Amino acid sequence: MKAIELYKFVTENKIEYHWHGDDVMMFVDDDKISKFNNILPVSIFDDYGISCIMKYSYFCFEMKHICEYCDIELIDIFPNKEN
Repeated sequence: MKAIELYKFVTENKIEYHWHGDDVMMFVDDDKISKFNNILPVSIFDDYGISCIMKYSYFCFEMKHICEYCDIELIDIFPNKEN
């Protein structure tokens, strides 16, 4: 996954996210989860896969690990870091 792919996914789908310390919690509605899955590199699912929290109508992902795996800076995708 390239940074531009993730950025477009977040902006075009109006994905909600919040900074939590040095990580970002990203909330993907269940109707958009397959789009998110399709932009992720297949190799990220090797071994343990990706951890998430499944809620009633969305999934919550900690993005630090995913972005590090793809060599993407969190701040480039999620610019509104609160101090």
